[in-house]
Amino acid sequence: MARRYTKRNSAVIAAQDTTVAFSTANQSLKLYLMSQNFNYSVAFPTEKPKQLGAEDSVFQETFSQPDVSLNVSYIPEPNFSNEVLGRFIDSTSNWTSQFKNMFDVADANSATNLYVLVGDDQGGDFLDKIEFFSSLNLNGDSALAFGNCYPTSYRLSYGVGEMPVVSTSYICSNMVFDPLTGTHMEMPAINLTGGNNNGVGYCDFTFATSLTSAALEKSPAIINPTDSNSSVTLENLQIGGQNISGIHYIQSVDMSVNLPRVSSYGLGNDYAYNRKPQFPAQGSFNVSSLVSGMDSGSITGVLANNEDYSFQLILASGSEKMIYEIEGAKLQSVSYEMPLNDLMSFNASFGFNVTKDKGLRLSGTRY
Repeated sequence: MARRYTKRNSAVIAAQDTTVAFSTANQSLKLYLMSQNFNYSVAFPTEKPKQLGAEDSVFQETFSQPDVSLNVSYIPEPNFSNEVLGRFIDSTSNWTSQFKNMFDVADANSATNLYVLVGDDQGGDFLDKIEFFSSLNLNGDSALAFGNCYPTSYRLSYGVGEMPVVSTSYICSNMVFDPLTGTHMEMPAINLTGGNNNGVGYCDFTFATSLTSAALEKSPAIINPTDSNSSVTLENLQIGGQNISGIHYIQSVDMSVNLPRVSSYGLGNDYAYNRKPQFPAQGSFNVSSLVSGMDSGSITGVLANNEDYSFQLILASGSEKMIYEIEGAKLQSVSYEMPLNDLMSFNASFGFNVTKDKGLRLSGTRY
């Protein structure tokens, strides 16, 4: 008898279709579009108190529920659907007429539940069995469910000949393994004010859509950095050197934002009742390009001209675009390299702060 394995074609990632993690009402799901990878880890912190005159610990015990670290990566798409489902931004309404600030979500709505659904049929694709707005019977399949997932980091990276990839991280309060037996399962969310899941609703295996059609959900727009509508707009360096404001030869871009959270605990509760974000979030932007020429300037002028820089990254799929706009970035380092028999390359690193009102703004296309 052949051994059975869990493979990528037999699993999908989905998110709760709601703005809160804990709910007493039943909730449906939405696909986490174009997911590429996920991994998680669980740490079990223990207390090891000692007393005077003793070599050994008095005891070794865990006094709170362990936190779950969850990482999910995906290919981004112009509607920023995953960013909404992951609670990085609140909504995608009026995309064509306005920008949304990263982490603009209210604290009460800053967590979600994520599900990795694993099919029992290894011969087919899980996506084929999904029919939108219809209750699915997943009897025989299984789920890894993560409750109260708070976003902590966001990273976009791409280079020449590569697809853009977004990597996200979450801190979660609960994780459940569940062999499925029908059309729903209990949500993994914890009522953090009470420290339990009493009265929690069900996760219905009914998929809603983030995009305008069911067909697009399974085959979203694929953005391409080499699309004629894609671009990288950078302000020129005040210290001179490689001109990065005009025509330049970008080789790679890496942008990341980290939002630390403080977990608060109280008497009578094994779970953190709060994951307070610590603003400003710390952002970094790194760009690498081929050197096409030098502008006049001197590094000794950086103290007198330590100005803010603004950048705009546009990734397109024809007329559909996603735009990242960075504000108030400070230059941190520059470097040049020219290997023997090779082209000179230039690298610059910038840092910027992100709050709910400024620092990193997003705009996309509804399609």
